[in-house]
Amino acid sequence: MNTLKPVASSTLDLSRGSYIYSIIPTSSGYAVISSDDSLRVFDGVALQLQPGGVVERTHAGVTSLKRFDDEDNVLATAGRDGIVKCWDLRTGKKAAEFSTGSDAALLSLECSIQRRTLVAGTEFCHSQASVIIWDIRNPTKTQVQYVESHSDDVTEIQYHPTYPKLLLSGSTDGLVNVYDTTIIDEEDALYQVINHGSSIHHAGFLSDMDVFVLSHDENLSMYRLADPDDGVEEPLPTVFGDLREPLRCEYVVDMLRTSQGAMVGGGSYSEHRLDLVPLKSGPQWSFDQGAAWRLAGAHGEEIVRSIYIDDKSGMVYTTGEDGCVRSWRAPDTAENTASEVTDSKASKRKQGSKVREDRYKPY
Repeated sequence: MNTLKPVASSTLDLSRGSYIYSIIPTSSGYAVISSDDSLRVFDGVALQLQPGGVVERTHAGVTSLKRFDDEDNVLATAGRDGIVKCWDLRTGKKAAEFSTGSDAALLSLECSIQRRTLVAGTEFCHSQASVIIWDIRNPTKTQVQYVESHSDDVTEIQYHPTYPKLLLSGSTDGLVNVYDTTIIDEEDALYQVINHGSSIHHAGFLSDMDVFVLSHDENLSMYRLADPDDGVEEPLPTVFGDLREPLRCEYVVDMLRTSQGAMVGGGSYSEHRLDLVPLKSGPQWSFDQGAAWRLAGAHGEEIVRSIYIDDKSGMVYTTGEDGCVRSWRAPDTAENTASEVTDSKASKRKQGSKVREDRYKPY
């Protein structure tokens, strides 16, 4: 096991008690959304806010953050107010707004520049949970709505990396659906239905044909994307079950896709650590625990909410319920010329205990 070296830590001037939900790269650094409903943009070295790098009150309950353009100059956010907003980082202003026309909260978000579409998944509201697609050239009108395929909150949305017409959705109803978005009729659009059996935390494509599904009870399974030839029988999934015992963790953050393969992030709030464990593909999926990366200290007794691995720089970024963003140097990377930074605000912040059942609530 390799131990990563901590490099920097910052509160990004967040108020005490704030969570940081998600982190993504931008054209000039990184961006996060937090429980105070702000969007914050900062550099990737000292983790300092950029000039004009705070957008306050993005939503009445921000939930999701995604890239909107290929240059990473425009970011999209979604919220419990049922609205998707796009933010131009060059001006610091809102560039576009997409509304569902209902009071259903938005819990998941995806953008596809190639297909010129934006997709959001809703909370179960008025006996309906929806997957909503907009053409980005027409923000005032939805292009497609799939409203019958899920019976509970839609917590995950992701386009296929190679076949842009295929869209995946995951829900707390335990189902992962794959749609052919070129088809308007919902029943005909359903390309594949995966019944994982428990509430979906994260799901996505690890390759052209491999789908991972991670549930809120920390159970992981690997599935094959259905063959378009109806005569081909789908292979049985690889079922890992509850990851907490084999990975010696207390919660699972997410499945991470890197240039060298997939890694699973598993954390321990009692032992104050986060491990990134490679998942090896092949005839049989397996974990390579000997090649795992350990982030000793992690976010203390607080839960890690989001992880980003920068393949180019060899840096790892984490955010958590302590309201901090932290950076770590991955093994076998060149020494960073910047001095290591520790935000005094983060180190002095008093940590309070939390009821761990809160982790099962998305926001």
